[in-house]
Amino acid sequence: MRHGKPTLRNQAAPALIKAGKFILISAITYGPAGLSGWAVKSVARKPLKILLAWALEPLIRRVMRGAVSKWVKPAR
Repeated sequence: MRHGKPTLRNQAAPALIKAGKFILISAITYGPAGLSGWAVKSVARKPLKILLAWALEPLIRRVMRGAVSKWVKPAR
């Protein structure tokens, strides 16, 4: 192992970690709205559209938050 010269892997690791966190946070933030928007767009009946728009986004957000809770640390 060389200690004098940093390798490309050591230099790129912090940037990749930051990019991964950014992608994960963006998916958590904007993913539920996109999924519920797609579901509402694909439904034809107006009362069902309203019900989906009202109930689907919080439900998807809760599911995604639970799925990625081990990777995302709460803000202090």
